[in-house]
Amino acid sequence: MKSRHFGTILYYEIKKIVANRFTLIALIVLAGYSLLQGICQAEQTGDYAAKTRELRRAVDGRIIDDELLKEMTDSTDEYGVLWNESNCTYEALADWVRDIVDYGRPLADYRAEDIYEARLDAIYEAMDMQYLTTGEREYWKAKEESLSKPFIWHSADEALGLADIISSTPIIMLLMIPLFLSQIFAGEVKDRTDPLLRCTQGGLGLTYGAKITAAVIVTTFLVVFSDAISLTVSYILWGNNGWNAAVQVIMPMSPYNMTMGEMIGRMFITAFSCSIFLTIVTCFLSECLNNPVAVMGTVFGGFLTILALARQIPLSLRPLSQILYLLSPVDMTSVRGLYELRLIGTGGHYLTAWQFAPLLYLCISAILIVAGRFVYMRKGKL
Repeated sequence: MKSRHFGTILYYEIKKIVANRFTLIALIVLAGYSLLQGICQAEQTGDYAAKTRELRRAVDGRIIDDELLKEMTDSTDEYGVLWNESNCTYEALADWVRDIVDYGRPLADYRAEDIYEARLDAIYEAMDMQYLTTGEREYWKAKEESLSKPFIWHSADEALGLADIISSTPIIMLLMIPLFLSQIFAGEVKDRTDPLLRCTQGGLGLTYGAKITAAVIVTTFLVVFSDAISLTVSYILWGNNGWNAAVQVIMPMSPYNMTMGEMIGRMFITAFSCSIFLTIVTCFLSECLNNPVAVMGTVFGGFLTILALARQIPLSLRPLSQILYLLSPVDMTSVRGLYELRLIGTGGHYLTAWQFAPLLYLCISAILIVAGRFVYMRKGKL
């Protein structure tokens, strides 16, 4: 019997969200944004990208060795900055080399061995800057040793475009979720319908559970709806070249042993769990503040505050800096996460930031759900 009542209340809550006068407009805006994002990904939508696609892929699958590097230096100026539609085959590779070595020296000065050594030096420097423990250093050294080297070059603009779509998910959800859900609790107080809802057969607990479930279902739909449009359009127009390439082709100083496709999967899990986290935060604040405008302002302001603090707190204050980084959706769903070397764990048992962040979001969400239920039940008894 309770399950039937729960289903009825859940249907009502979803219908209430869907029937909101802003829902259709918001979905149209979201669909338009997602479509445009899919078109614009991989590279800017100019003639240069279309005309040079095959040239940029001409050396895919080649080992990054002295032979390939000599071909690169022979095709451009000594610093690797003059490119056009006829010689851009090595443009991305030159940028890759410049990410590792000194910008002030000609590219011809570097052999492959020099570049790989400079890369390792940069990784060790990053370990120092992030104040890694001895155990963390050993963890990443083991990961580095497991990498297949020398690296295989791939043009990865298309795969990187797919990653950019995923990384933008928390931003668009930050705007959409409060708009859709800020009234899920606060709206009934504003409209003075809360006494009717709280006397629903089955009790306050079923009503609260149905509201949270409805919010999660709506968020899941929004994330899938938005990303499916963008990813499908981007794949159709640009493809997914570089999907199986090592992540070092875009982030050369990363010791992560994974492909671009695996990285995109990790990013999506993080983006989705972050969206659920934003959903529960919105529901909790909606119940506490009873004002949709205040809810939207608090969620958006809190998001920006965490983002700003994550960039301002020095790395030397590691516990605070690390937790702010983990709570910052912009950072955790970015390819820059490949350079986050701080681990969670001890005694040789560690989780990376990408492994830990979804667990953190879901744990905090569970706590907020319990706290929100307490607030909701208490109000119902007043």
